[in-house]
Amino acid sequence: MSHVSVIGTGAMGSALVQAFAASGANVTVWNRSGHKADALSGPQVEVAASAAEALETSPLAILTVSDHEQAQALVDTSGADLRGTVVASASFVTPEQARTVDRVVAATGGQYLDLAIPAYPSQVRSGDGYFLVSGRRSAYEAHRERFERIGQVSYVDDSPGAAFASEMAVLLAYLPMAVGMLQGRRICEIHGLPLEWFDETVMELYPDQIRSLLERASLEPDASEGDVEASVGVWGAGASEYADALRDLGIDAGMYDALSRLFAAASEAGDGDADWTCIAKHTATR
Repeated sequence: MSHVSVIGTGAMGSALVQAFAASGANVTVWNRSGHKADALSGPQVEVAASAAEALETSPLAILTVSDHEQAQALVDTSGADLRGTVVASASFVTPEQARTVDRVVAATGGQYLDLAIPAYPSQVRSGDGYFLVSGRRSAYEAHRERFERIGQVSYVDDSPGAAFASEMAVLLAYLPMAVGMLQGRRICEIHGLPLEWFDETVMELYPDQIRSLLERASLEPDASEGDVEASVGVWGAGASEYADALRDLGIDAGMYDALSRLFAAASEAGDGDADWTCIAKHTATR
């Protein structure tokens, strides 16, 4: 019996196979396209003849397939006996979808975990992966050490789907910031400003700003006491100005147009003079 099975050998699945093998684990792999699994075969990596064999041969089976429907169908149609097996799926799911997959796995005797991976395959491959896990705590604890050998793992909650909700919350903050930084570098190139200066300034400025933002977001500023340092109105005007400036430079301004509309809606709702962190309550769909 191997230590872990990886089912699905795309970029992330292949990275997991290589990381687990490098950590000393014996790994079983299976992929619908057999040649992709065969390419990973080695001293500590064996190729299973079927999905059922891969699911049954290890106490931990990780599904890295394209979506949750494929993951669910794979378990449902494999005919595998999953007694004693923890099935961890890396396919994004909503809480409702996760509960469905959980029931499918439980019906065949296994235990289900969500496995969100907010990391690039290269990070996972090098042993610097980051893993968010949710589901039954005992199932997580049984395999926590295995994940810790290939990166950092954090247990989120016992609710199915919680790991992917937390991943989405974190990446929702990252992606617009990342796009903004790439656009910032483009502005430097257009104006002939040194990219080294931009990179250093971002690394110096942002950590304190992010810390300050998170602290302010947990408070309830009182505008009458003058503790509003940046209001919705001020940031809204800035977002509108930046959108116009981006268009003048030939850079897509869609993200800042959307921010400008959001701040305008908050001002129209009567929060124009409030601390801009109150914008969170205006982001829900009504």
